[in-house]
Amino acid sequence: MRRLMARRRHRFSFGRTARTLLVVGVMIVVGAALFQWSQHTSFVTALYWTITTVTTVGYGDVTATNPTSRIVAMVLMIVAVPVLGLLLADTASGFVEGRLRRMLGMSAKVMPNGYVLVLGWSPTARIAVDDLLGRNRHVMVVADVDALGIDHPHLQFLHDDPADENTLARVDLRKAAAALLCHDHDGDILISALALRNLAPKLTITAVPARRNTAAALAELGLLSSFPGDDLVGHVLSRSAQSPHAGPLLWQLVRDEDHRIAEEDPNSDEVGQSIEQVRSRRALRGEVVLGVLAAGTVRFALDQEQVQAGSRLLILRRA
Repeated sequence: MRRLMARRRHRFSFGRTARTLLVVGVMIVVGAALFQWSQHTSFVTALYWTITTVTTVGYGDVTATNPTSRIVAMVLMIVAVPVLGLLLADTASGFVEGRLRRMLGMSAKVMPNGYVLVLGWSPTARIAVDDLLGRNRHVMVVADVDALGIDHPHLQFLHDDPADENTLARVDLRKAAAALLCHDHDGDILISALALRNLAPKLTITAVPARRNTAAALAELGLLSSFPGDDLVGHVLSRSAQSPHAGPLLWQLVRDEDHRIAEEDPNSDEVGQSIEQVRSRRALRGEVVLGVLAAGTVRFALDQEQVQAGSRLLILRRA
């Protein structure tokens, strides 16, 4: 049933229905004018006859009594009646389809400003969603699965193809603060990334592909928060061989509820200073400058390079 509804989602079109309604209206008005002319009657009577004819009611109190008006009647019955039937069928189909989508969880929900959009469903997505909900964030998940197994008032679920641009077009991306791409396949990640870039160019997108070449392709699209997941885990394991507590430190960094990593623009007086100088000044306020994002590259706060206008600071501070 869900696949059938997915194939039918473009069948109902408000624009097409409006055009059909306009055609029917023109036929009724023209038919009434011709009937008035041929029968020498009032326009109200002619309009009444035209409507009863087109709607197949046909009371018979007003009839066509000459060849010209009978030709008008035949044209209306052959052309206008089927068009009106198409209009009614299309409208009814739209209402029924909309109700079925709501029943099956396939309709886009109204979300508040600043929500996080999650595309795809996987163990990684489950962890991310649980963490976001635990931080009181609103989340919408778009995935082609029957259920998420999570019941939370801040969670909305849209059952549909997350790699389909038509699906994303039904989501209010203007209210989204960020999008997380959690597809099982790198190809779907690329497709979703392209669709999101087309629909919402300023939306912050984060993806964790499996392969390096996919991460490189995403970087070329301007997705700065893209990194291969297997490489991340592998490098953490490698560094842990040199420093056994490197892994637990990174784990604590992303799991700590008392601190959070913020990304923000540098103050006007920090622009032009070295990263080390900015780090020292921020330390007096109880903040740790982890790095600086500039030209798509994150540099550590130990560098002596200057903080440029347009760069972003990555700061660790208390939540």
